[in-house]
Amino acid sequence: MRRVLSLLLAAAVLGGCSGEPKSTPEPTSSSGPVKAMSHADAKALAGKYRDEAVSTIGAALRGAPTENLVPCEGPHTFAALTYGDVPVTADQQPAVLQKLRDYYVAAKYTVEPPSTDPSDHGALNATGPDRVALSVVGDGTDAVRVNVATPCFESSEPLANASS
Repeated sequence: MRRVLSLLLAAAVLGGCSGEPKSTPEPTSSSGPVKAMSHADAKALAGKYRDEAVSTIGAALRGAPTENLVPCEGPHTFAALTYGDVPVTADQQPAVLQKLRDYYVAAKYTVEPPSTDPSDHGALNATGPDRVALSVVGDGTDAVRVNVATPCFESSEPLANASS
C-alpha cells in the first residue's frame, strides 16, 4: 500500500505540473506558478521537509532515503521526490500520525482529514509552505514511510544527469 501511495503522490505532483519554455514570462501549473530552481536546491527543499517529519516523529530513518528528480510537463520542468522509512511499531503508528497531524496543523500546513482506509493505518496527507506535498503512511507492522514531493520547478540543467 505504501508503494501505491508513493506513486499516487508522485502522480498528483506531476499531474499538476505544466510549464512552457522560457519564452513565457512565468509559466503556471494547476498548483501555481512554476519557479526556477536548481536541481540541488530542489533536492535540498524536499530533504528539508522529509527531515522535519522524521525529527517530529522522533526516530531516525531506517537506511538512506531515496531521492529522485522526475520530469514534469514541459521541456525544462522537474519535481524532486524523496522518501524513507522510520521505525515505528504498529501500536504506535496511530499516535505518531496524530502527532505529525497536530504539528502540521499548528504550522499552518493544509492537512487532509485522516484516512479511513484501514489498509493505510490513518495515512497523513499535507501540503506545506512552498507547495510541497507530504504523505506519511503506516505499514501496520514496524515502520511509517515519509513521502515528499516538491511542486514542479523550471531549470535549464539536464535532468538525466541529476537523478540519484
